[in-house]
Amino acid sequence: MRLESLNCPNCHAPLDYSPGQTLCICLYCNSTIRIHHDTPQPEATADTTASERDMAEIKELVLAGQAATAVQRYQQIARCSQSEAQAAITTLSNQISFSTLRQQQLSRGGLIFFVILLVGLAWALVAGLAGQLHPVIAIVLTAFALLYIALFGKGFLVSLRYLRAANGVATVQHFTRISSSQTGRRTFHIFRIIVEVQPETGSPFQTEMLLPVRDRSVDKLHQGTRFGVKFLPGDENSVIFNKLLAE
Repeated sequence: MRLESLNCPNCHAPLDYSPGQTLCICLYCNSTIRIHHDTPQPEATADTTASERDMAEIKELVLAGQAATAVQRYQQIARCSQSEAQAAITTLSNQISFSTLRQQQLSRGGLIFFVILLVGLAWALVAGLAGQLHPVIAIVLTAFALLYIALFGKGFLVSLRYLRAANGVATVQHFTRISSSQTGRRTFHIFRIIVEVQPETGSPFQTEMLLPVRDRSVDKLHQGTRFGVKFLPGDENSVIFNKLLAE
């Protein structure tokens, strides 16, 4: 939870920390930041900086659910107490959680296919029960439809929720790679990014989001990259990717 407007003294990215936390990790430059609470306003000073390799190891441990091992490893790197390492890793875990990745909307083609699939599922069930469709075919079609719904149902609901969402243009200010995954022949890299969003109407605001990027498009992501986004009015944390912008 971000409390005061406190930035990393190295890269100036906003810091996330909890009440009373004295040590945190800057996700964007891998610095260990010491937070001082003995002043009227909290102050941040750089402590140590972990290597890309060490931070990649810690992120993988967190994503694999091995939080205890991640705490031990970070304690060795930062040379801090166990309680400080625990707090830092807990905050890091909240930052790189993949739960928001499932908040991505379907493409227009994906949305149309999902609707067709729902209609096909209803038809297969009715036709199968009425004896108008061979039971094996009905079961295969139903199983395929249910599997697809399980995988992309969340995206379908998000697409419906964002039909009347506000539009804007996001400009990347900071970014860091969280992990990579293989889907068939495609490799996706998951980035945590800080963007400034300029709505079509209203004042700009800053927020953070997780963004999956295809392997072939990684080189296009840099400070200053712009892309279209959608967000729910009044909720700056609801920003999702919408479309690429013409160069």
